[in-house]
Amino acid sequence: MKEIQALVDTGATLTVIPQKIAQELELGEITKEVVESGAGELELMRSLARITINGRETAQDILISDFIDRVLLGVVTLEAMALSVDPLTGKLKERRLLLY
Repeated sequence: MKEIQALVDTGATLTVIPQKIAQELELGEITKEVVESGAGELELMRSLARITINGRETAQDILISDFIDRVLLGVVTLEAMALSVDPLTGKLKERRLLLY
């Protein structure tokens, strides 16, 4: 396990980690995904990682990028962990999971 600082990106579907960190954690590629970004279409590796935030833990699909230099925490990870961003403070807050 490795402690990593992340930037919450509510515009990102999945969490994205730099390739260097993926290599350190020995995360293997499950498949490749074509994704949309501000830079256009990109092909990224998709993997699975165990993520812990404020004592909450989940296993999540993640994307591995060779050009992003920081971890971007995506909205699917936040929702799966029953977390959201407080728009006034910019901090994570607990919320209830939605059944449907």
